[in-house]
Amino acid sequence: HSVHPTGVEEFSTGALVGPNARLGRSPGDLASTDPLGKIMQPYSQSEPAAGFLLVQVDSAGNNNPAKLTFTFYSENGAVFYQNTKLAAQ
Repeated sequence: HSVHPTGVEEFSTGALVGPNARLGRSPGDLASTDPLGKIMQPYSQSEPAAGFLLVQVDSAGNNNPAKLTFTFYSENGAVFYQNTKLAAQ
Protein backbone atom coordinates (compact mmCIF):
# COMPACT_ATOMS: atom_id res chain seq x y z
CA HIS A 1 0.00 0.00 0.00
CA SER A 2 1.59 3.22 -1.19
CA VAL A 3 0.38 6.82 -1.18
CA HIS A 4 1.73 9.36 -3.68
CA PRO A 5 2.16 12.95 -2.41
CA THR A 6 -0.90 13.92 -4.52
CA GLY A 7 -3.02 11.50 -2.45
CA VAL A 8 -3.38 8.77 -5.09
CA GLU A 9 -3.19 5.35 -3.43
CA GLU A 10 -1.88 2.11 -4.88
CA PHE A 11 -2.59 -1.39 -3.61
CA SER A 12 -0.54 -4.11 -5.27
CA THR A 13 0.75 -7.57 -4.63
CA GLY A 14 3.56 -9.69 -5.96
CA ALA A 15 4.20 -13.42 -6.12
CA LEU A 16 1.45 -15.91 -5.35
CA VAL A 17 3.86 -18.61 -4.09
CA GLY A 18 6.79 -18.29 -1.68
CA PRO A 19 9.69 -19.41 -3.91
CA ASN A 20 8.91 -16.51 -6.28
CA ALA A 21 8.60 -13.82 -3.57
CA ARG A 22 11.09 -10.98 -3.23
CA LEU A 23 11.12 -7.53 -1.66
CA GLY A 24 10.80 -4.41 -3.76
CA ARG A 25 12.76 -1.21 -3.29
CA SER A 26 11.61 1.20 -0.58
CA PRO A 27 10.97 4.92 -1.00
CA GLY A 28 14.24 6.76 -0.44
CA ASP A 29 16.36 3.94 -1.86
CA LEU A 30 18.60 5.56 -4.47
CA ALA A 31 18.03 2.59 -6.81
CA SER A 32 14.22 2.88 -6.51
CA THR A 33 11.73 4.84 -8.60
CA ASP A 34 11.36 7.20 -5.61
CA PRO A 35 14.93 8.09 -4.60
CA LEU A 36 13.74 11.24 -2.76
CA GLY A 37 11.40 9.20 -0.53
CA LYS A 38 8.27 11.22 -1.28
CA ILE A 39 5.90 8.23 -1.42
CA MET A 40 4.42 7.12 1.90
CA GLN A 41 3.97 3.40 2.51
CA PRO A 42 1.37 2.61 5.19
CA TYR A 43 2.13 -1.07 4.58
CA SER A 44 4.99 -3.03 3.05
CA GLN A 45 6.49 -6.37 3.96
CA SER A 46 9.78 -6.56 5.83
CA GLU A 47 10.46 -10.14 4.69
CA PRO A 48 9.70 -11.71 1.29
CA ALA A 49 6.33 -13.44 1.51
CA ALA A 50 3.86 -14.63 -1.12
CA GLY A 51 0.14 -14.08 -1.17
CA PHE A 52 -2.73 -12.34 -2.88
CA LEU A 53 -4.89 -9.22 -2.67
CA LEU A 54 -8.67 -9.48 -2.29
CA VAL A 55 -10.75 -6.41 -3.15
CA GLN A 56 -14.26 -6.47 -1.71
CA VAL A 57 -16.90 -3.99 -2.93
CA ASP A 58 -19.87 -3.23 -0.68
CA SER A 59 -22.64 -1.05 -2.09
CA ALA A 60 -24.27 1.73 -0.11
CA GLY A 61 -27.45 1.00 1.80
CA ASN A 62 -29.28 1.48 5.09
CA ASN A 63 -27.53 4.82 5.66
CA ASN A 64 -24.13 3.17 5.16
CA PRO A 65 -21.75 4.48 2.49
CA ALA A 66 -20.34 2.27 -0.25
CA LYS A 67 -16.93 0.90 0.61
CA LEU A 68 -13.91 -0.88 -0.80
CA THR A 69 -11.91 -3.21 1.41
CA PHE A 70 -8.41 -4.26 0.38
CA THR A 71 -7.10 -7.35 2.19
CA PHE A 72 -3.64 -8.80 1.68
CA TYR A 73 -3.49 -12.54 2.45
CA SER A 74 -0.52 -14.87 2.79
CA GLU A 75 -0.32 -17.80 0.43
CA ASN A 76 -1.81 -19.86 3.28
CA GLY A 77 -4.75 -17.51 3.86
CA ALA A 78 -3.54 -15.52 6.89
CA VAL A 79 -4.34 -11.80 6.79
CA PHE A 80 -1.22 -9.61 6.41
CA TYR A 81 -2.98 -6.22 6.18
CA GLN A 82 -6.41 -4.70 5.57
CA ASN A 83 -7.55 -1.22 4.61
CA THR A 84 -11.08 0.05 3.96
CA LYS A 85 -12.05 3.12 1.93
CA LEU A 86 -15.49 4.67 2.38
CA ALA A 87 -17.28 6.55 -0.41
CA ALA A 88 -17.79 10.27 0.14
CA GLN A 89 -21.29 11.15 1.21
